[in-house]
Amino acid sequence: MSSEHGLLLDSEAYNLLTKKFDKELFIFQWLTGLEKTVLSYPRAEFKALQPKLATELQELLKSDHGPPVRRLLGNALVAVYTTGDSYLLYDTISVCLDLIKIKTDTSTVLGCIEILGQLYEKLGRSAGGLFPDSLQALIKAIKSSDVSIRKAALSAMEQLILGLENSASYGFKELSKSFRSCMSDKSLTVRCKAVQGLRTLSHHYNVTYTTDLDSNISLCLKVLEGANYDCRIAVARLIGTLLSRAHQFKPSEGQSSKVRTYSSDEIFSILSMSFLHGSTSILKTSGVDLGKSVTPREVRVGVTEAYTFFFREMNNPWVVTNLTFIVSHLLDLLSNAKSTPSHVEAVYSRKCIAFVMDSLINSLLGEASQLEIAKILIIAVHKQMESLNKTENSLSDVQSTQHIISTALYQLSSVVLRLGTASMTLITDHIPVGPGKNIMYTETVFEVLLHPSSAARLTAAWCLRCTATAVPAQLTALVDICTDKLEKLKTSPEALSGFSHSLAALIGGVSSCPLGMPHSRSKQVMVIAEDMLRTSSQNTRLSFPRTQCGWLLLGSLMTLGSPVVKTNLSRLMLIWKNAFPRSTKELETETERGDLFTWQVTLEGYSGALMSMYSFLVHCQDLCSDDILRRLAGISEAAVTVLCHLPTIIKQHGVQLKAATAMVRLRLYSCLLKIPAKQYEGAFANLLRQIVSELVLNDQTCTMTSLLRKQCHRGDSIILGIWLKDNDFQTVEEQLQPNSAAGSGAVEHDSTCVFMEHNTASWPLPLGVMVVDSAVQLFGKVFPFLGDKHKLQLLSHFNETIKTAKGSRHQAVQVNIFTAYLAALKFTSESKVSLGNAEVITQANQLSDVALTSADHILRCAAGEAIGRMAQVIGDPKFISTMAQKAFESLKSSRDANSRTGNCLALGCLHRYVGSMGSGQHFKNSIGILHALARDTVTQVQVWALHGLSLIADTGGPMFRGYVAPTLDLVGELLLTESVDKVEVHQCLGNLLTALITSLGPDLQMESKSIAHGRSVCLVGCAAMQIHPDPQVQCTAIQCLQQLHLFAPRHVNMKTLVVYLCNSLTSPDLLLRRECIACLRQLAQRHPRELAGHRVKEDRYLASVLIEMLDMEQDAVLCDHVREAVSAILGAVGADNPREWLSLCKGVLSLAANSDGVSKQPDAEINKDEEDDDNASFGEVSTAVKNTMAPRWSTKLFAIQCVKQLMTTCKDIPHHVDLTRARQKQKADPGGSCLVFLLSDLVRATFIASTSYSDQLRREGLSALQMIITVFHGTLDPDYDNHALLEQYQAQVGAALRPAFEDDTPPDVTSMACQVCNAWISSGVSRDATDLKRIQQLLVSSLQNLQTSTHELIISRYNESTSTLLRLSVLQAWAEVYVKAHKIEARDSAQEAVDLLSTVEAHEQYLSELWMSAIRDHALLSLPPSFATQLPPNGGTFYCADTIESSRPHYKRMWPSILHAAAMWLNKLPFRETMDKVTDMTNEDRLFLSIGVGIEALCAPSSTHSTQTVCTCLEAFTELLSSPWSQAKISYNHSTCVEYVNVLHRTVLTRSTAQIHIHALKALLLLQDCRREMGEGKDDRLEPGNSFLFGCLEMVMCVLLRRFPEISPSDHPKTPISSYASTGEPIALMKELIKLSVDVIVGLVSLPTDQFFVEVPEAAFLLLTGLFSACAVNPKKEDEVQERRVTSSDVVLHGTPAMGHNFFSVVPHVSQGLCGIIKNMNIKDRGDRKWLTCVTTTLVTLLTTLEEREDQAHVESYISTVVLLICSAPPQAANVQVVHDKVTALFTKMLQSNDQKTKLTALRVFRTLITSCDSTVRSTYLRSVSVPVLEVLTAFQKTPPYKEEDLTVLKEVFSIQRLLVSYCLPDTHIHMIRLIIPVLTSLLNTAAHAISLAEITFLTQTYSNDVKTIFSEQPHLQQQLHSAIRSAATKSSPQVTSLPASRMSGGSAAAAGPPKIALKMDFSNFK
Repeated sequence: MSSEHGLLLDSEAYNLLTKKFDKELFIFQWLTGLEKTVLSYPRAEFKALQPKLATELQELLKSDHGPPVRRLLGNALVAVYTTGDSYLLYDTISVCLDLIKIKTDTSTVLGCIEILGQLYEKLGRSAGGLFPDSLQALIKAIKSSDVSIRKAALSAMEQLILGLENSASYGFKELSKSFRSCMSDKSLTVRCKAVQGLRTLSHHYNVTYTTDLDSNISLCLKVLEGANYDCRIAVARLIGTLLSRAHQFKPSEGQSSKVRTYSSDEIFSILSMSFLHGSTSILKTSGVDLGKSVTPREVRVGVTEAYTFFFREMNNPWVVTNLTFIVSHLLDLLSNAKSTPSHVEAVYSRKCIAFVMDSLINSLLGEASQLEIAKILIIAVHKQMESLNKTENSLSDVQSTQHIISTALYQLSSVVLRLGTASMTLITDHIPVGPGKNIMYTETVFEVLLHPSSAARLTAAWCLRCTATAVPAQLTALVDICTDKLEKLKTSPEALSGFSHSLAALIGGVSSCPLGMPHSRSKQVMVIAEDMLRTSSQNTRLSFPRTQCGWLLLGSLMTLGSPVVKTNLSRLMLIWKNAFPRSTKELETETERGDLFTWQVTLEGYSGALMSMYSFLVHCQDLCSDDILRRLAGISEAAVTVLCHLPTIIKQHGVQLKAATAMVRLRLYSCLLKIPAKQYEGAFANLLRQIVSELVLNDQTCTMTSLLRKQCHRGDSIILGIWLKDNDFQTVEEQLQPNSAAGSGAVEHDSTCVFMEHNTASWPLPLGVMVVDSAVQLFGKVFPFLGDKHKLQLLSHFNETIKTAKGSRHQAVQVNIFTAYLAALKFTSESKVSLGNAEVITQANQLSDVALTSADHILRCAAGEAIGRMAQVIGDPKFISTMAQKAFESLKSSRDANSRTGNCLALGCLHRYVGSMGSGQHFKNSIGILHALARDTVTQVQVWALHGLSLIADTGGPMFRGYVAPTLDLVGELLLTESVDKVEVHQCLGNLLTALITSLGPDLQMESKSIAHGRSVCLVGCAAMQIHPDPQVQCTAIQCLQQLHLFAPRHVNMKTLVVYLCNSLTSPDLLLRRECIACLRQLAQRHPRELAGHRVKEDRYLASVLIEMLDMEQDAVLCDHVREAVSAILGAVGADNPREWLSLCKGVLSLAANSDGVSKQPDAEINKDEEDDDNASFGEVSTAVKNTMAPRWSTKLFAIQCVKQLMTTCKDIPHHVDLTRARQKQKADPGGSCLVFLLSDLVRATFIASTSYSDQLRREGLSALQMIITVFHGTLDPDYDNHALLEQYQAQVGAALRPAFEDDTPPDVTSMACQVCNAWISSGVSRDATDLKRIQQLLVSSLQNLQTSTHELIISRYNESTSTLLRLSVLQAWAEVYVKAHKIEARDSAQEAVDLLSTVEAHEQYLSELWMSAIRDHALLSLPPSFATQLPPNGGTFYCADTIESSRPHYKRMWPSILHAAAMWLNKLPFRETMDKVTDMTNEDRLFLSIGVGIEALCAPSSTHSTQTVCTCLEAFTELLSSPWSQAKISYNHSTCVEYVNVLHRTVLTRSTAQIHIHALKALLLLQDCRREMGEGKDDRLEPGNSFLFGCLEMVMCVLLRRFPEISPSDHPKTPISSYASTGEPIALMKELIKLSVDVIVGLVSLPTDQFFVEVPEAAFLLLTGLFSACAVNPKKEDEVQERRVTSSDVVLHGTPAMGHNFFSVVPHVSQGLCGIIKNMNIKDRGDRKWLTCVTTTLVTLLTTLEEREDQAHVESYISTVVLLICSAPPQAANVQVVHDKVTALFTKMLQSNDQKTKLTALRVFRTLITSCDSTVRSTYLRSVSVPVLEVLTAFQKTPPYKEEDLTVLKEVFSIQRLLVSYCLPDTHIHMIRLIIPVLTSLLNTAAHAISLAEITFLTQTYSNDVKTIFSEQPHLQQQLHSAIRSAATKSSPQVTSLPASRMSGGSAAAAGPPKIALKMDFSNFK
């Protein structure tokens, strides 16, 4: 680039380039950065360079450049004239006009037109003077023969209007004419641009929607004929805009008489006429007979889309105000015969109207308006039924009403499903339809069930199912109504059909209702079904409906699953078997004697039986054993036999039976698809005849399968056009897809769809299509199991049939056969079997070759897929080589586009299915040929070649690496040169670029020249696709950028990418929006902080925009990605600023809707927001959405889930949950926020959710409230001592909980409320008994749910398992409160415990019985399946035998708390008092039942139960063992104790949590007590699994080795057994764990045993000495010990001993443990030599370990422990030479240390030793250590003490000296005193004066004669003593006392004031 910072083109570098692509790439890169550079360049400096830069850019106008460069060139020119002077703008426009006029090459003209449009769009008002010339030039350009020039000219005209607006008004007429003329162009792209231009013009030129409205609408309708998707959307948008502006137009006073205006009736009349009559509807003088006109399907779809755009253009209040009129108008369209000329067209029309209503409701109506439109629909249905009843069901009225009713009820179903439980008022309230006349929702829907039309009846049944799904509380009531109606109206065929279908639909919806249906209702339905089948032959008129009803109900019952079906399976098998003839002879007899009606009923019975069998196979797979499948296969074979005779029956009785026989075939094929093919091999011959007949269309129809697209690979969507399914208009656009029956689905095509799991967006296709589809699938399943002979026959027959078929039937036959063949190849590959011999392969090749050159692009795609699958199945390199060579030759020789495209895909598919290695020898040729074809002039060939090349690049692996560079150049060149009209080419280029980026992978981060070039090409390609006008290409660009960001993130501009993605979120294209959200989701997971701070429109944060999208978007995938993206951002940055996130969530939750459905905040909330500035950022969401729809309940549900996630994110951060720390944090960072400050907002948000109208939202709100209590219950209010911060919110908590305990509340909500009550009561937040009583009273009221009457009421509405849920929830809540109360009582006797206990004890007796019953139920349900026969036939106390499976999860979740409470109760009462009369269980039964349940849970795999459950089981086990009675019962059986120990050992072995280990050790201590009860002689061998002692040792060693692996005696590497260090357990738990381990080890030694009295202590010593060594390390500061948590870095960086730094405080406990072992052995009076050796070895081990350590703390702890052991040990073990030598050396070393603390420790320990040990041991150490002690004393003689620590040491020495003197013999005292007295006298008049004088006094009093003797022998000592006394007396004078205190403390020998020691003896006369 030039020196002007990249402004000017670097001509030198540009001229060095030789390739055109390199030059284009250079220009593109320069222009890409030029716009940003210009806008950021200093204005003054830029003006100097502007002329030169403008000249360079103008020169580029004259060059040949591709569309991306032209687009960037226009942007650059706009930036130049925006930043600099605009006087050169005229020159640039003039240059463009000149180039357009002289008509140089097409590329230059296109560039000039495009740039002219860009200049006018951005700078139009600055160039208005040239507008006439520009307009004329463009008008001439649109007359060009080049399509691209016409399109560019129209686009430039549109830009002229956008830039000049009303300034170009004098050209509007010419523009309108130009646009209108081009709307009839042959090119669809030109039409589309003309339509877009006319729409833009309509914003400024009112003639388009006033005077010219009719002609414009008529022209639009003509354009719709033959339009593609883009053109159709553009026209629909134009129609919507014109009509909305015409309706809203208000002429001025002068125009009122000249300009026509349109009322609402006229606008809707235009739309309805367009929908019904197409382009002929608006022509008033054309003479066309509207009665004979037929609306083309594409026109009807376009008008349907125009409806949606019209409603979007009109404002929301208008739509809400005119809802009744709109709904009535839309439904009236279906009453016109023109919209329903045939059944298929009627289905399409219904779908169109339903789509309009759907789009209206989803995008424009809030929940309040949705309720209103639901009432309007109900009224419309009621009126239609009234009119039908008045006309006595005439055929014309039935036809006219069925479509209206079906559409209305279908839409009503959708509304109810969206509203959920909010629609409860719609169901229960009366709906007024006139003065004094009201109707009910359910009554109206039930009335439709009697409609003569099956479509209306089935839609009503579906509506009832949706109602029950939305409001589960209504399910049982609706079922009861249906069963009653079936009984009362059993003589009416319509009633039987309608109510049986509704009942079946309701039963099918049970699986979608979490609360289910009472099991008794399913039994009742089973009885009804059997009765219908049994009585079907009793009444001829009712035979058909009863047969249909019976089988339908049986099929629906299968959806309830095995719990219902299992008990009736044997009866069902018998019913199915009897439904078919038992032999061929019986079938022939029936064939001969039946009439038409009989066969109609019979065939209905066949299809019904097969349908119920299919439902069983789908929904009861766990019951489909091999035996059942075999029996079902036998029944199916009988059905196949029937199938063979059906043609004969049709010949006998006419075509009236064709539909019934087709249904039989459909049901049979469906069943066989679910049964393994091997089970019915015997029926293959007859079955294949029928299947082949279906495929080759022997019935002479043209029915075509709908599965061809699905059988193709989903990666081929570009050439298949499947992308159309991923748009907002999918429902109606499906009607126009070729070779597919999509869009023609309807509920009446298959009545089973009302109870089967079915997607409502795709109702069952027509019967003929479904039969062919199932035949195709079944052929694919059977084909792999055929012999080669039969395969050859089939394929040969298929080839012959395709050759002989003619006309439209030829295409249908070919599609059916090839789809079946693809399915066969797929199943063959999955089955891992051979395709066949060479002849079979030849015939298969012939079949593929025919399709490979077909004119149908879908068939060609399928043929390529078939070739790839054949290569995969055959797996022969020779075959692969042959197929590749064949493709090469075809591509080289053939010029036919179809042949070339098919072979291109065949090459790609070969590589897709066999990989590059399987086709390696043809790799180079494949790439070379496809490279050449990628530049073909035929767009279709280009697309297929590029797609094939992308398949090779995807699967090429390392072999493709050498072709990456040339392929990248190819992609870059085509992206920069190909026309933007070739959308498919650009899409394929994008996919190929994605494959190339994946191929390069992480190498993209390298900086080599080739990689850098390739990376730049990738970035340029992405940029070129980003500016492409088509949204699909932009999606591909985003995918490429995602891959680039994955492999080379630093080379992707994150900020620019996020801005681009956010701007694209408002795109009208669903595919682009979905791709943007997917990319944002990926970025949110990798860079959440960057996204969190990004602001989008209106200065709002990205998260708020994403949440708002949840209300506007209906695509499930997109919404899921939105939630994941928001959750990722919240999880990463939520703790940084919780205020913003909570403000966002609270804003969503608190918005309410007014009557128009527009969101509106309550006044109080608005005032609060005005006063609170919390919504400075995220809070702006609430104000931003005030003028839009109120958030729906699903969005609010996500908001409360975000609140929960926010609490989860912040709960482990201290300053977010501790108010004191939060205030400290706020002082340090005033701008930050802490969650604890927002506690009121949290409570408010959860209160709003908990009291919502939606049950789902209420449950989630209560769950969030429980989390608040859990997180903040320990947070104290520093302003009020000993008061919790949550205490002030108890009123809100009570108010949130109270509605959940009302009678009409669903049980799952009440269950959640019980958990919240328990959390609040157990938290201890509320200290006042009066305040706590409010919540307690709610919990007390829940006890009524345990009563029989309440239980019966619940099970009359819901499934029995919901009663189980509710009652167990109540018991669990009371159990946890009970446990909490006893724990508080055990900790302290606070009033809180008294209040809690008083509440619980009032119901204790009642609850305890139920607790034990619940435990017994759980124990029964935990039994293995083999014990199922032993379960009570009537169920347990809280579960029903029929709902065992659905009840198990409730027990699994709640039994631990109940067990814990029961154990506490058992420990409290029954073991001290006789309670046998309370229940049928004895005390012993209760004990072992409770223990058994807990032990069973502990024995389960580690993944089965949570840590909390295991801890609870261990606590309960501990409680049960705490009673002496239970210990006596357990100790009765030795093997039981051993088993318990083994279970505990397994628990600690599989669980690494410290809490679990602590509880296990506590239980083990109690088991040791049980072992002591047994007495001696129980452990006869010390072996694994059979010894109590060995089990205890194993367990405690496992616990210790997890934390201290260095104590292991093995030679293995000392590494932790588990990753305990990473769990972050508090140090306090670790200390408790160590102490318990020591207690267990010591307790083992104390156990009574006749054997192993040495082995066990040896092991105990080994463990404790190792533990001592690990713990005896320097202690940390106390606060660090309390705060610090163990992390994995401690182990990695410092080794495990570093962990011991925190455990120094437990060293004394370990020491006491070592002594406790010795004491226990001493009590046993064991003098065995082995025992003595063991003690000695322990002492030596400790001393040897100490020698290896240098740390002072080690010495102190070790010497103290050793002395304690010496004092406790027998003299024979302690008084050993090696121990003596090491101890003496240790004392000597310590006493000779320069550290006074070390000396002090040594002296104190030595004093303990000589005072506590045996006399023999004492004498030994006195002789060896006395000298070092005296040396310490004499050292003070040389260096007098002056520090406090010196004086302390001196005092300790004197204490020892006194002991030494006392231990001397009487006649040797004087020798010891003679050594001491000189030192004492020398210390007089020093800091130790008082101490020395006191010691002299003591010696004088105690040993006076000896002291006199010494003084007499050494008079100078007496003189020193006298001088010191006098000196002390002198210094005690006032002058001395007036000395500063600091000086006196610094070495003064005497203190101020009188002497502290009064001498009792006068030394003045001492001689």
